[in-house]
Amino acid sequence: MPRKGMGSLLFSSKKSASSILESPSRPSFSDAVLERTLEIAEPIIKKWDADTSDFASVTSLFYENRKEATEFIKWVNNVQKSMHKYVSEHSSYSDNKLVRGQKLMEIAMKRLEKEFYQILSTNRAHLDPESFSSRSSLTSRASTLSSISDFEDDEELRRAGEVIEEVEDVSMNAVTDLKLIADCMISSGYGKECISIYRPLRKSIIDEAIYKLGVDKTISNQIQKMEWNVLEIRVNNWLNAMKVVMETLFIGERNLCDQVFASSEAIREACFSDISREGAQLLFGFPELVAKNRKNPQLKFSDHSTCTPQSPLTGKELSQFSQLTRAQL
Repeated sequence: MPRKGMGSLLFSSKKSASSILESPSRPSFSDAVLERTLEIAEPIIKKWDADTSDFASVTSLFYENRKEATEFIKWVNNVQKSMHKYVSEHSSYSDNKLVRGQKLMEIAMKRLEKEFYQILSTNRAHLDPESFSSRSSLTSRASTLSSISDFEDDEELRRAGEVIEEVEDVSMNAVTDLKLIADCMISSGYGKECISIYRPLRKSIIDEAIYKLGVDKTISNQIQKMEWNVLEIRVNNWLNAMKVVMETLFIGERNLCDQVFASSEAIREACFSDISREGAQLLFGFPELVAKNRKNPQLKFSDHSTCTPQSPLTGKELSQFSQLTRAQL
């Protein structure tokens, strides 16, 4: 073939390829990625749609298969990232792929909300604040090991060790799963829904713990009419409660909150503030209430009374309180 003819052929081929690339019908890279991502993610996500599957409505994804749960989270994140990339390169928001992707995200978020609630509620005993406060965890572990060393039978020792490991594994798995879900929901724009599940469940634990410590809401009239011996008992209960709160309750709750919502400082602060504020005001307000309504030089609140706030605690103040008490441990 003559050299000129070959050159003409190459030029013609380049022109043809250029025309194809410039053709609006050719999908972009983000278009192809989103299409492929939806193709893979759709069956994984729809399998756990409780509205269309009896299996999904009665089964927990994270309890059934944690490996599959991790895969579920992975593809939810992939769908979100692919949609974000696609939107950044296209002006239309009514594209069929985006509509399809958004429907999958809604199914996934609804599923994750359910899983988040189930993990929090079913692991209530394993996620108590005491388990997450540094001193109490160490003390509890040391006490347990000490009691184990008293066993005469090696088999009993082995079984006791297995029980401890099992409890710790359940606790850590629950925190890991909660963090995985929280990270996914927050990055997908569903942080508010995540908080609305976490906050009331954890607040009920704090409120219940404070009530069990013998501290409940007291009004001025009650203080004024209370016998001195009864009031003294209430004060002693308050002193004991403050010790527990300062060394375990709020610190443990703060540590748990920090782990679950590690991806967002703002959410960590807001959650801990909302969960702890009412209990903190109840505790810190009691000595001030007594001081205003009863005068007795023999009735003392120790140094804890200096912690009493003159106004409602803010999230920042609660955070500072937590950091201060943590430093004292």
